Amino acid sequence: MNKKFIPLSLASGRYFPVTDLVFALALNLCLYGFSHGESTAAVLTLHKAVDAEVSIDGSLDEAIWQNRLTSTDMTVLKPDTLAVPRFQTSTRLFYTDKGLYVGIESKQPVETLLPRLSSRDKDISRDGTAIYLDTSGEGLYGFFFGVNLGGSLVDGTILPERQISRLWDGPWLGETLQTADGYSTEMYLPWSIMQMPDREGERTMGFYVSRHVAHLDEEWGYPPLPDTKPRFLSDLQIFRLEDINTQQQLAVFPFTAVRLNNLNDETDFRVGTDLFWRPSSNLQVTASLNPDFGTVESDDVVVNLTAQETYFPEKRLFFLEGNEIFVTSPRAVTQGSRATTGARPVSSSFFLEPTTLMNTRRIGGPARRPVLAEGVSVADVDLGSPSELKGAVKVTGQYQQLRYGVLAAFENDSEFAGSQALDDGSVATVNVQQSGRDFGVVRLLYENTQTGRKSIGMISTLVAHEDSEASTHGIDAHYLNAKGNLFWDAQLMHSDVDGTKGYGAYVDLNYIPKRGQFHKLTLDYYDDALDVSDLGFIWRNDVITARYLLNHSTSDHKTLRQLDNSLSLSYVTNNKHQSIRSSIWYRNSRTFHNKSKLNLIAMLRPPQWDDINSRGHGAYRYEKGLISEIAYGTDTSKVLSTSMGMMIMTEVFGDLSYVAKVGMTYKPNDRLSVDVDFSYKWTTDWLIHLNGQTFATYAGEQWQPKIDMDIFLSAKQQIRFSLQWVGIKARAQDLYQVPLTDGHLIPLTHGLSTDAYDLTISRLTAQLRYRWELAPLSDLFVVYTRGSNIPNRGRDNFSNLFQDALAEPIIDSFVIKLRYRFGN
Repeated sequence: MNKKFIPLSLASGRYFPVTDLVFALALNLCLYGFSHGESTAAVLTLHKAVDAEVSIDGSLDEAIWQNRLTSTDMTVLKPDTLAVPRFQTSTRLFYTDKGLYVGIESKQPVETLLPRLSSRDKDISRDGTAIYLDTSGEGLYGFFFGVNLGGSLVDGTILPERQISRLWDGPWLGETLQTADGYSTEMYLPWSIMQMPDREGERTMGFYVSRHVAHLDEEWGYPPLPDTKPRFLSDLQIFRLEDINTQQQLAVFPFTAVRLNNLNDETDFRVGTDLFWRPSSNLQVTASLNPDFGTVESDDVVVNLTAQETYFPEKRLFFLEGNEIFVTSPRAVTQGSRATTGARPVSSSFFLEPTTLMNTRRIGGPARRPVLAEGVSVADVDLGSPSELKGAVKVTGQYQQLRYGVLAAFENDSEFAGSQALDDGSVATVNVQQSGRDFGVVRLLYENTQTGRKSIGMISTLVAHEDSEASTHGIDAHYLNAKGNLFWDAQLMHSDVDGTKGYGAYVDLNYIPKRGQFHKLTLDYYDDALDVSDLGFIWRNDVITARYLLNHSTSDHKTLRQLDNSLSLSYVTNNKHQSIRSSIWYRNSRTFHNKSKLNLIAMLRPPQWDDINSRGHGAYRYEKGLISEIAYGTDTSKVLSTSMGMMIMTEVFGDLSYVAKVGMTYKPNDRLSVDVDFSYKWTTDWLIHLNGQTFATYAGEQWQPKIDMDIFLSAKQQIRFSLQWVGIKARAQDLYQVPLTDGHLIPLTHGLSTDAYDLTISRLTAQLRYRWELAPLSDLFVVYTRGSNIPNRGRDNFSNLFQDALAEPIIDSFVIKLRYRFGN
């Protein structure tokens, strides 16, 4: 393909963007077992302006934009045809000591344009452009910035090679403007918000420009780097910059918040501040005093009746800023699936939990459960409330080839209103206290890019409480060969909780022999004493895993737009060599030319053991089974898009459970969006732990509706309503006991005539929120939140359960919060 560069000056030279990752402890010999090639790339030299008088309004009408053309070359990357796009895209770049200016002209018939406003970072089908920057200049880390038609922003971070996270938000400017023959995009990206090596004189960076064309459901990009290619961050287009005299960044985020608790008529006032200071381009200090985390965001409603913990992602700005250094491998973050088509998705029942020694949701989470005196009780909703923090501080930076991060946070003591029954039958209120915890994290990462990239890192965490102390230590290493088709990540882990030591290790080996084909081998070993739960997250300890995944993707079918096939073979045991999650899993995904998508999934599992859900009272065996799922979604670029799915799964004793899912999205214009999703589960063989060694099977139903509505008064003002409810009604069928020695569950009954074990669950969260973005990262929030968790009713109908969830809240609060950013 011919490259059409029209820069002010163009230079050719040698560049080594390749990253080599190696697990040095266990497989050090592999470092020298692969040849390292050189890649030759044209290097652009960007124009530096002494001063830029540019108004970021989306219009490229200032004189400085003239003769700044950097690229007009794009390629169709999704679907992966590598064809020439239908319409032209022109990119212009120049910079000053303060930042990078980006101008993009997107030619397109006006009648086909699709502007849609959304919350920041939301991934929906609409027209928009984005730029990805390798600010390290060596394929080590970077940032991306995008503006969608209408003005909604997206941004985030990039780690090798395609670890793309939208959790980071930065203070930058971006706007779009519809023109007579398409639209134009204008961005200003301050250097001070980006991490980069601290060096004098000339430096290089990499860039990649992408464009989404919604009515075609295509993504175009330059340079041509489809997902089927192994390299991304280390293969961006290189550009050279003269000396950048970057300014230090100092930003203060004071906030004030008032919270009215309608349940007890209490009003809380809170004032605090966050501080972001970047004295140089490779060092950042972040501090928070009397922080107010939460209150304006709510998690999804989840009903988890198993012994395994549910993972919730981080949403708080302080912990997201500069968090990339603490990511020890791709396993450490939950990667939402990137949209490969415009089809409306159906929520998947198959996912792998993250593995990380630092899960910042633990910080400021529920306090340690206090030891209660006899007869004293505290409501579960109080025990599960977030803890308040005194403050937190984080330092991240880079010194030559060494990157580092330090995090410390300190909780306030917690107080609970307990109740105690007295001898005379009255109930007394008792004040229950629990001391706060102190959290600490240290991270180091050394990266060598002389002949590729080799990296090795360490991370240590500490959680200190007056009654307990928990620490973890990890060593991670990574490898990517010169061709980019072989890469792997590995980590050793150690935990020490009050003197009990545990160990674990894993390695993920990936191989891409050709475009569209992907192989992955995963090996895990965690002993039964590994415990990272005070600050980290793993799906379980006491596990040995060997998993192989094969994925094949192609876009050259006449009848299909894209075809994906995936096969996974998993052998998972505990340390007694009892199979606990072994399976054969297959997925066939077909994207049609009308941009709808059909997913077919089948999983077979051999006989298994469950050693977790008895909560330490032994293991029991259950027979082989299957899971089958079909899902279909239509084109989300339309005003109305729909999705539907059906899943059938084998329960422990062989009976089948059925789950149906339907949903629709209605977007009549660019300012209104309504999403409705609904799922229904029916089962006759639901096994639930009661207590000790006792389980019960249930015939039950579960209804789960979810509604989200967004109204945009402008790109900066949003009204959002969300409601989620989970209702379960289950009738006990039989009781079972875990055997004293491992084996099948022992039946205790043959039919139940009592309703004493019947179960109902009704949980609801509703939120109405107004947000006004006053300036970059400066917001006014007005939020009303209502939540409920109705106690077990034994037998009741869904109508009563839903109505009572609305009428009997355990959370009923009104919050006004103002947060404003002051700084350069």
